[in-house]
Amino acid sequence: MMTDQIGNQASPASNSYLNNDGIDELTPMTRRKRVSSLSLSDQWAGSLQMTPTTGSTGNLKRIGSSKLSINNGLNAVRVKKTVIDHVRVASYAFAFDIDGVIVKGPETIPEAKEALKLLNGANEYNIKVPYIFVTNGGGRAEQARAEELSKRLDIEVTEDQVIQGHTPMRELVSVYNNVLVIGGVGDACRKVAEKYGFKNVFTPLDVMKWNPSVTPYHNLTEEELAVARDVDFSNTGIDAILVFADSRNWAADQQIILELLLSKSGFMGTVSDSFEEGPALYFAHSDFVWATNYNLSRYGMGALQVSIAALYREHTGKELQVTRFGKPQRGTFKFASKVLSQWRKDVLEEHVEELTTEEGTSDMEEQSPGDPLLNDPSQNMNRNSKPTLLATESESESDSDNEGLTVEKLSKLTLDLPPASTVYFVGDTPESDIRFANSHDESWYSILVKTGVYQEGSIPKYKPKHICENVLEAVKFAIEREHSKELEEWNNSAVDPDAATTQLSPLTLVEETKVVPKKHSAKFEM
Repeated sequence: MMTDQIGNQASPASNSYLNNDGIDELTPMTRRKRVSSLSLSDQWAGSLQMTPTTGSTGNLKRIGSSKLSINNGLNAVRVKKTVIDHVRVASYAFAFDIDGVIVKGPETIPEAKEALKLLNGANEYNIKVPYIFVTNGGGRAEQARAEELSKRLDIEVTEDQVIQGHTPMRELVSVYNNVLVIGGVGDACRKVAEKYGFKNVFTPLDVMKWNPSVTPYHNLTEEELAVARDVDFSNTGIDAILVFADSRNWAADQQIILELLLSKSGFMGTVSDSFEEGPALYFAHSDFVWATNYNLSRYGMGALQVSIAALYREHTGKELQVTRFGKPQRGTFKFASKVLSQWRKDVLEEHVEELTTEEGTSDMEEQSPGDPLLNDPSQNMNRNSKPTLLATESESESDSDNEGLTVEKLSKLTLDLPPASTVYFVGDTPESDIRFANSHDESWYSILVKTGVYQEGSIPKYKPKHICENVLEAVKFAIEREHSKELEEWNNSAVDPDAATTQLSPLTLVEETKVVPKKHSAKFEM
């Protein structure tokens, strides 16, 4: 009987094939510069009191404002507060696992709906907190997952907020022509791969239709025959095997995968003398177990890896080489970081547009005749124009302080959007979620919840920074923690109310060349 850190739940042994990725030897990136806890929108307002920067948030002369307008930016003074409660966008962010945190099998975890509404601004501090979902699950398009979450949680979730285990595999489109996609129901994963842009996508059902003797103990059902395609696999080589989702037929899938791994150039019915000519093998994740509404966890894709690796080693005497995605892999972390950076930009840009639309006319009427922006034609700023935030790739991926997100106005005033002050990652599985959050960047704050794989009273192998009953408790904890940090920083550079008449120096604008945005796609390393 297998027992471990999660009580009655099974998990891979310390010397498991799944633990040969070197993640436990990684040193998390550290911040070389302090990142402000003030909201992004207040930092934006403060940018109206600065000259163009080179990306360091320390160069900002932040004044903070409950509104985002040129008039407030120039003439407002930050006054000490006991609570910060104007509408704004947080400097921190969230990333959530889905299974065991938001949903459990077919059921939605009761506290999840309120938790997400709090992050959308329905909290006592009126702060909007950007968030994304990072799940090792898959088997369907990100848009479909987003639509399901929207329906379950009664909020709007877009596909830009959803990273599934196989999402980073879309970057392989230009690498492989013929791919065999494993997992999921029917040909659902084929459709996802085709949506990503893969040219020739095959499934095990196609192989079984081609030659039923490949898997002699399984006869295709009418439903399976309806989605299986006619392909001659004796003349069609497979370049890569992509395990997108959990296998629905371990026996058949393993038989086909192993035959291809041992083949000559990916052709069925052939055997390589060296066992090194087969297709590359990719897994969307390595979760050994996962939570359903059953009282014990079920074996997942990680267990399938272990099984295939054992069979391969028994047959060849060699260690199976695979490429893994999903949590806790570094490639997925980098991909998620890029996606979160872009989403933070989108949330702030939407907030800016809302405020400029609401306040543009009134601000113009209230503007002082002596405002340098109005009296200097060479530096005229059209306040009714919508600011844009440009996303560019960082010059150095090792610099965790620079996300390469640039805020630009028509006046050529630019500001690098700072990285998230903290990213709270909420998960239910120590081996994937907590390990993921703890291994790559010290600014990520791991929170373990008790609504999924983890069982209360057990000692997790990978220790979270905080443990909560559920996702709602996790969100409330983080909001309170961050408000305390934000309030302290606000008051450290604020004045008492009776000193609020202090005048600020005028804005200095410097023309500079417009930054040309690069492609927004998130990259990963294999």
